[in-house]
Amino acid sequence: MSNDRITIKGTSNGLVVTIGSGLWPSLVDELDQRLGERASFFKGGRVALHLGSRQLVRPELEAIGEILSRHDVTLWAVESDSPGTRNAAAELGLEIGLPDRPTIAQAETADTPAEALVVRRTLRSGQVIYHPGHVVIIGDVNPGAEIRAGGNVVVWGRLRGTVHAGTGANGDKAIVCALQLSPTHLRIGNYIARSPTEETGQEMTPEMASVQNNQIVAESWKG
Repeated sequence: MSNDRITIKGTSNGLVVTIGSGLWPSLVDELDQRLGERASFFKGGRVALHLGSRQLVRPELEAIGEILSRHDVTLWAVESDSPGTRNAAAELGLEIGLPDRPTIAQAETADTPAEALVVRRTLRSGQVIYHPGHVVIIGDVNPGAEIRAGGNVVVWGRLRGTVHAGTGANGDKAIVCALQLSPTHLRIGNYIARSPTEETGQEMTPEMASVQNNQIVAESWKG
């Protein structure tokens, strides 16, 4: 189901709506119309928007989310090459990228660094963040959640999920910082480490992990 402007495709994760070129208001109207034409088909589904390099601000994403809600469809993810769009999606608590379509998060080289992505929420099990630059999480990263970053990862909270920092050039120089560093799986560049079993009642102690002498070492994070 497609045309030159909008493509709607069903996947195992839900509907992927690809928005092509054109004026954004007219594209949103067209999507609204097409959803209305087959309301029973789309009802109860969830949508991931594939936006390419288009830059949208939070109110624009909120508006399209409201339109989808009127058709009993949920906006759950945004896939975009624009850091601004990804930031806006993160602020709304949406998934950024799709696990089975990681190409949008391919790390950029050191000569063309990506902007940092700031996520102000806790990542829960099953949620995945892909970003070619640094990633800052203001919240916890729960077991079952995953972060892949081209640069550093900073978690202003408990890190208990899976992290791969330094997926880009010079990845071994990346660092991972957290107020409580207890990942189930930690990778920096080409080096991998597993955290020991978390002890009950473990105090929150800020730590920083980095590659030293060909292994990942965690030490006190003093800023």
